[in-house]
Amino acid sequence: MAELLFTSDEFAPNGMSVPGVPMLLDREMRLVEPACAWLLHIALVRGRTRSRQTWRTYGEALYDWWQTLEANEWIWDEVGVAEIAAYRDRMLFRPSDHTGRAYARSTVNGRLRTLALFYRWCVAAGLTDTAPFNTSELALSRRQPQGFLTHVDATGGRQLANELTIRQTSALPKPLSPVALRRVMAGLGSRDRLIIEWAVTTGMRRMEVAGLRLRSLPRSSLDALVVVRIEATKGGKTRTVYPPLSLIDRTLAYAREERAVIVRRAKLRHADYAEPDAVFLTEAGRGISARRVGAMFAAAAGTAGVTASFHALRHTFATAMLRFLQRRAQDEPELNPLLTLQVVLGHADLSTTAIYLRVLATDLTLVESSVDELYGALLQ
Repeated sequence: MAELLFTSDEFAPNGMSVPGVPMLLDREMRLVEPACAWLLHIALVRGRTRSRQTWRTYGEALYDWWQTLEANEWIWDEVGVAEIAAYRDRMLFRPSDHTGRAYARSTVNGRLRTLALFYRWCVAAGLTDTAPFNTSELALSRRQPQGFLTHVDATGGRQLANELTIRQTSALPKPLSPVALRRVMAGLGSRDRLIIEWAVTTGMRRMEVAGLRLRSLPRSSLDALVVVRIEATKGGKTRTVYPPLSLIDRTLAYAREERAVIVRRAKLRHADYAEPDAVFLTEAGRGISARRVGAMFAAAAGTAGVTASFHALRHTFATAMLRFLQRRAQDEPELNPLLTLQVVLGHADLSTTAIYLRVLATDLTLVESSVDELYGALLQ
């Protein structure tokens, strides 16, 4: 079956240092040239896709598609709409072979969009004659949330859409209550508690918490909130977060004590061990991965009987912070809560941030919540 690998520095083309680009191999361990060419184009040429996580998502989608091609003995550049529809229906009605769970409709549509991008690029590059997708003009539902520029939309509320995509209801983010957070964190070790606290008090994603560096942590501060610049972000653009001073102090204590013990043990086991700059380490002394961070939280949430992913911590922070900023704006009219939250979260599009206005408007139990209560709940 097909295999998915990720490049390191020494395998990057043309001497360029771009580790982490997915490369697809067929069952005979040969490069799948059209897929690899497109993935390299995404990573090295296309300026709008700077996130390695996006590269991974595209790579995993093509990997799954190539496994389907091999299983059905289809030729990649001879498939049509019928084969793509069969692939879609397999995802709709059969669980994932990797997770054993049903595919989310958003995942199905995401895979279809990735294949559409790939095949259209292949047509433009002269690798194939036609793309196995049809598009049609659809009217957007009046029940869908309106965008900020709806009043100047010259399309009349109509968009071109892939006919194979399925109807998908956008669910609002679900923040966690302080009670649920305490249940998830109960029984966790200091490292894992700190990881959760960093996410829920700053809005950092799992890859950002995993990528937190010791050199980024201030050694002293007189302010209640300190400034920390993070580099391992979704879009690769450095941004600033503002953790509470008490969290910095506890993180430095972990580094001096528990983390230092892990490093000493690793040096005793391996003479050539080089201590990483990552704040959070595994027992083997390696920087913890984003995947492992997500698995840790999923296990803790499952044990606590809480249905949530690690990303729910970011939603929790965003909702509480927005309410906090709204309160501040009552005394500081020049403060724009939504624009401020956009900067804090690192969103490129304000409409992405605006969804939290709907969260507050929909769930009245969150109206009185703010970061003050959130910080307090974590310290109890």
